[in-house]
Amino acid sequence: MSTLSTALRRAACAASLSAALAGCALLSSPPERQLYRTAPSFAFPAGLPHAGMQLAVETPSAAAGLDTRRIALAMSPVSLDYYAGAEWVDTLPLLVRAALVEGFEESRAVATVAPASLGTRADFVLVTTIRDFEARYRAPGQAPRVEIVFDLKLVALPQRRIVAAGVVRSAAQAAENKVPAIVGAFNAALGQAVDDAVVWTVTNPALSPRSAALVSPFVHATGGARP
Repeated sequence: MSTLSTALRRAACAASLSAALAGCALLSSPPERQLYRTAPSFAFPAGLPHAGMQLAVETPSAAAGLDTRRIALAMSPVSLDYYAGAEWVDTLPLLVRAALVEGFEESRAVATVAPASLGTRADFVLVTTIRDFEARYRAPGQAPRVEIVFDLKLVALPQRRIVAAGVVRSAAQAAENKVPAIVGAFNAALGQAVDDAVVWTVTNPALSPRSAALVSPFVHATGGARP
């Protein structure tokens, strides 16, 4: 075999190997997604009472389809999908917990608040279940409406006795069918839901006679919802 043909065969093998390695790299590297943060704003009602309690906020629970960093959408009442190329900066339960802690801090309606995972002393624990947290489409291509539903339980310590249970609901219409606008609607709805959760907690009859005399304009103490 001539030196030229040997060199040609080696060059061809090297080219094939390079192409195969490049193909493997493409298959093993997932596409990059744009990361989005939750940034809710709060608007608490005037005259919100102060509850002199130390509150712990548990990490919310959620179904597997929502316990993710993916941003959920629904094209029908029984379907769940996700936006391609976009995700939250953290899993949804951790983002909701952070929003709840921030909301209670900004409201100044409780003596102290912290995530339950820190193990700090607390009088009550707020337990949250995320039932809905998705952008719902009435028709393909239209701007969706973000809908959020939280189940809430207020648990007294150290007995770990459930003293109140309720539901908060919120919604916000996206300005257009683009992910940044939809994330903006998520932030608006999340802010409303946190507002309601704070009011529901500090006006709950389980806390004090003063709270029992105040009827929340947002949610009933035993579990109502914003219309």
